[in-house]
Amino acid sequence: MRTKHRTHPGSIGLTSLVCVCLLAGCFSGCTGPNNGGDIFADIVEPFIPPDPSQVAREAFNVYDADKRRRSVALISASHFGHEEPYVRMYRLLIDDQDPTVRAACAHALGIHGTTQDAALLTPLLNDPTGFVRWETAKALQKIHHGDAVGPLIRAVGDDEDADVRLSAAAALGQYPKKPVFNALVGALSDHNFGVVQTAAVSLSLLTGQDLGTDGGDWLDWADDHRSDLFAQQRRYTYMPYQKPPGKFQKFKFWDEPTQAYPQPPVGLDQTQADDAPDSDV
Repeated sequence: MRTKHRTHPGSIGLTSLVCVCLLAGCFSGCTGPNNGGDIFADIVEPFIPPDPSQVAREAFNVYDADKRRRSVALISASHFGHEEPYVRMYRLLIDDQDPTVRAACAHALGIHGTTQDAALLTPLLNDPTGFVRWETAKALQKIHHGDAVGPLIRAVGDDEDADVRLSAAAALGQYPKKPVFNALVGALSDHNFGVVQTAAVSLSLLTGQDLGTDGGDWLDWADDHRSDLFAQQRRYTYMPYQKPPGKFQKFKFWDEPTQAYPQPPVGLDQTQADDAPDSDV
């Protein structure tokens, strides 16, 4: 007869202890890329957050633009990315020789910058790289400053990249100025449908009217409302980016998800008097 084998009660505990020790060793040693091919490190490493001090140092790595870009992106997305030392870092690196770093800094200043950063951002609307101009136009949707009007008007009319024109058209929706109105009416003739639709939305915000995408209708209406072109202006807001939940957050069903709400651009409320409706035709 075959003898029935019984597992010793302590053997399972011993096996579990070995696994725990192996995982513990991985947690203590896996602070960077896995150079040893350890399967446990490969599994655990994605759950280990990067060291903030190391990330900050990499922002000034003169030999590796990817590390500089990654550093700016990680810090600006963190809960401490708004702190003044890091905002100064975004400003310092805004003219980096690498376009990916410039784009990351423009994005970061759009999230954490102030009205003074409009002076740093607007020159980037002339950047030779399209995605840098795009990030800049998006950042200027979140920062209100009169000096941005002219560069945004030029971008919506002349930029070769439709994404830049679209983002500039969206940003102009916060400025009740007749030149802005004219530029947005001109954008209704853009060959890109997204630009046309965005210009129509911005015109609706500025005037309180919903006249569609026919530029002639807007011009006819403006002729009849020379003295009160922006009298019914609607409040301009943007929707902050909300990071989608990761796999781990999806399992935490007991946590109340954070909700993003529309926000006005920084500086809009403070300069409302300076940006009073201008109805001179």
